[in-house]
Amino acid sequence: MSFVRFLFLAVMAFAAVPGLNQQTSNPTDAIANLRAEWAKDLHDKRLDQIVLLYAPDAVFLPPNGERISGRPAIRELTKKAMDTFTSDLTFHSIATEYSGNLAYDSGEYRETLTGLSDGSTSHGEGNYLMVFKRQADGSWLIVQQVWTALAIGHP
Repeated sequence: MSFVRFLFLAVMAFAAVPGLNQQTSNPTDAIANLRAEWAKDLHDKRLDQIVLLYAPDAVFLPPNGERISGRPAIRELTKKAMDTFTSDLTFHSIATEYSGNLAYDSGEYRETLTGLSDGSTSHGEGNYLMVFKRQADGSWLIVQQVWTALAIGHP
C-alpha cells in the first residue's frame, strides 16, 4: 500500500470517529451525540474509539473515589471493564449547559453488566457528570467525568 493511500485511509478513519468531529451549530446536540456514542462504544467494546472521546489529559472519577488521569489510564480502566463485562447502559440527561468552550451534561444512568466468564448479570444505577471542552477544530471532548453508584446488585 502506498504511503499516500495509507495516509488517506488514516485521515478518513479519524474523521469517522463521531466524538472528534461534532461540529453541530448547537453544542447541546453535539454533547447528546457524544454521550450516546460513549455508551455505544462501551457496549460494542470499541476501546480505541471510546478513548478518543476524551481529551489527552482527561480525568475520570469512578464511584470508588479513585482519580484516573489521562487517556492511557482511562484506556487501561476501560479495557479491564470490557474484558470482564458487556455493558448495557442507558443515560437520562437532566441538565446540559454550555458557555463558550465549556459544557457539562448531568443526569442519571442505569446499567446492566453481563459477566463474560459466566453470563451472570448485575444491575446498577447512579448519577453522572461529564464536563466537555470545545477543541480548536470545533469538536467536543470529555475533560472530566464523574460517576456515583446508588445501587448495584443482582436481579
